[in-house]
Amino acid sequence: MRTVFMLMALLCAAAPAWAQTPATLSVEPVGPAASRGLPLLLARAVPRDPQVIAAQAALATAEARYRQARSRLFPNAGLQATRGRSKDLDGALEVERRTHQVEASVRWNVYNGGADRAEMDAAERDLAGAAFDVQRARSEAAEKLAEAYFDVQRLDRSLRQSQERLQEITLLVRQVARQAELGKSSEVDRELAQSSQLDAELVQDSLLTDRLSAQIKLDALAQEPVTQFAEFAFAPLPARVLADADAGNEQLRAVRERAAAAQLRVRSVAATLAPKIDLDVSHLLNNKTTPPPSTIQQHGWSVGVSWEFPLGGGSLAQRDESVSRATAAEAEVARAEQGTRADLASTPARIANAQRSLALLDEQEKKMGFVVRGGAIQYEAGRRNLQQIIQTRDSYFTIQQRRIDQLHRLLLAQMRQYALAGRLLQVFGLAQ
Repeated sequence: MRTVFMLMALLCAAAPAWAQTPATLSVEPVGPAASRGLPLLLARAVPRDPQVIAAQAALATAEARYRQARSRLFPNAGLQATRGRSKDLDGALEVERRTHQVEASVRWNVYNGGADRAEMDAAERDLAGAAFDVQRARSEAAEKLAEAYFDVQRLDRSLRQSQERLQEITLLVRQVARQAELGKSSEVDRELAQSSQLDAELVQDSLLTDRLSAQIKLDALAQEPVTQFAEFAFAPLPARVLADADAGNEQLRAVRERAAAAQLRVRSVAATLAPKIDLDVSHLLNNKTTPPPSTIQQHGWSVGVSWEFPLGGGSLAQRDESVSRATAAEAEVARAEQGTRADLASTPARIANAQRSLALLDEQEKKMGFVVRGGAIQYEAGRRNLQQIIQTRDSYFTIQQRRIDQLHRLLLAQMRQYALAGRLLQVFGLAQ
């Protein structure tokens, strides 16, 4: 017995956060006004989550690609310096000429079938999709960390109930031992009570191990030790928010933007085979060519038209590729919408069932608590045997654990509903 209690003490020492929990538990307000507990932890941990960092890097990449696409609509300025030596035939006279000149030029592709404009528009939609991906990554990181946080709180509640059960059974074992010494209880009752105590110790030890594992997981996800815990509650989402959930879901908005970008990259056959028109303007800035040639172009401009027909069908193959990519993107939108709407449709039923079950378990816990207290009095009066007392207390503990688990399921279902509706970051005070 003493060895078991020493093991419990060691596990409690290894989990200082659990030891501090009773002193730090309070009701956490919902929304950005929260200054401690889960919202403050998420505000620190979410920005350094690897998934969020990767999404932000992808956003920076998309922004750079958009700037590249936009730059195609502007002309290219150039500066060319030439220095050389040549032997030229100037009329009938052969001369050795040294060339030193600097020329500025501007080249502008004024028409290429709308390819540059289409690419810029598509890059802009890709940029919007990457921005929604950042929000999706932040929401997923927050949900993952919050789930670990709620799991630690669930185990804390279970540990408190288990500790109370262990203390009560320990007192019962001492009571039965005294009665056995006085001849009022049999040796069978003594063994039965000790067996029940061993079962309570095993449950307590298992919960302590689970609590320690959950704390390690939470600290790893948060990338810092988490020692303060506060209760957090989700308010019911308004019906209008659930009706407009498609418009708020970050994943759906991201895939829709990418589908729009893929569609913008699909060009008509005429645009694919259209000619390219370039405007070239040049101006001679400096010329020290000796001996000077008879004519030197000081400035000028030209318009060039090129019309290329890849005999291997490369241009048409590129168009076919863009059509296939657009089709795949539309299918991805349909898949994401189907999954999100199915989850949204099933979540209210799960929440309602959890709320009903929780209300029934609350009532059952009250009634069984009365039975346990009454049974203890009847046992003292000799109207109940030890087997009935132990069974009653075990049933009471089972109801308590079921209520704790049901409360945890309700919390996770509500959080999932907020995430599907695109309101999770807002309720945690992380919305940008």
